[in-house]
Amino acid sequence: MSDRSNRFDSSVTLGVTLAADLLLFPIIFAVLDAPLMSRAVSLVVAYALSQILRLGIGRGISPRALLQVPGLWPLLAVTVLINFGLFVILNARAPDIRPILHLLLAWAGSLLFLSFGSSRIKRLR
Repeated sequence: MSDRSNRFDSSVTLGVTLAADLLLFPIIFAVLDAPLMSRAVSLVVAYALSQILRLGIGRGISPRALLQVPGLWPLLAVTVLINFGLFVILNARAPDIRPILHLLLAWAGSLLFLSFGSSRIKRLR
């Protein structure tokens, strides 16, 4: 598969994960009424939904192919930790602000880290 197709596949997966997370978090937060647990559940469910959708339409590489690209798996793991960590820090420091704003800011920070890290990986190849 070409590099352009892989890039498109990664963009679609990231977009679906982000959209699903933004849609699922308020619903799960209304049910659980615990922001940190709601965040963890919505992130896992959103990622699982994006992988099921991506594999269901028959596009792209398998999730195991992430292990074959040097540096990509650790980058994604650190990005998820940054995303969750930013949400936790923002929620602890400013609990009076709506958690959806914390979620948006956490995604913005983690996407900046992901774009910087992926550019470094491409440069080193």
